[in-house]
Amino acid sequence: MELSRTRAWALGLAAVLLLSAVTAIAQTLPHENHYKVYRTIPITYVRPVTLIDQFGPINVTDFVLEKFANPAEKIHPETGDVFPIVDPAIHQTWWRIHAPQPSRTIVGIDQFGISQWILGDATYLLNPALKNVPPPAPPPVWNHYVCYQAHGPTLGRPVILIDQFGTCNVVVLQGKLFCNPAEKLHEDGTSYPIVDHVAHLACYLVQNATPFTRSITAIDQFGFWQLETFENDCMCVPALKEHVLRTEQSTWGKIKAMYR
Repeated sequence: MELSRTRAWALGLAAVLLLSAVTAIAQTLPHENHYKVYRTIPITYVRPVTLIDQFGPINVTDFVLEKFANPAEKIHPETGDVFPIVDPAIHQTWWRIHAPQPSRTIVGIDQFGISQWILGDATYLLNPALKNVPPPAPPPVWNHYVCYQAHGPTLGRPVILIDQFGTCNVVVLQGKLFCNPAEKLHEDGTSYPIVDHVAHLACYLVQNATPFTRSITAIDQFGFWQLETFENDCMCVPALKEHVLRTEQSTWGKIKAMYR
């Protein structure tokens, strides 16, 4: 009986410590939207662009617009935590790129916790965009992001996402992309600097049983686009990136201790 009480007390203490850690993390996260990301019928675009993030410059010429992201409110039904939309005007056009990169291991920090992420090639440029606004309207001024293929944590967590298309219950699966803020340079010398160097995005695959199609228009710095959106395939949450991890075990311990 005494052993059972001790074990129950230890589990309760662990839960309290975990909740405190998550609360501390939430208080330090960047002031950025959550995004619900939809697949689109692909559109090809060719233009020389240089992207500069915290890992260095990337030169890209070929782009394929194949996803579009709405800002979304996120609710955790397990805890009742609500993460509202920060700016309802800011959407994202997702342009696939091909930019091989070395493997990197980082510390990612978001509302789901502190995790190691293994990053691979750069696979998307995220442009800030407007939705269903007639041209000529200037795109919103906000971060561009370079997103890297990633192996992140596996969660299996239910969340509720509310965007301008409606309310949807999804299960958050595995972290698949991690996105750095990036400066974008066009061939004519036009520069779009990073607005918030701290704000990153951690993107997770979601399981969604109710796909549907919507016709929309989008405006970004590449132009005006008529899109068909279908099937919510991932969700992105505000995140921090500490730095690239070295192999010493003490490094991981120090990072976790910062958010306790």
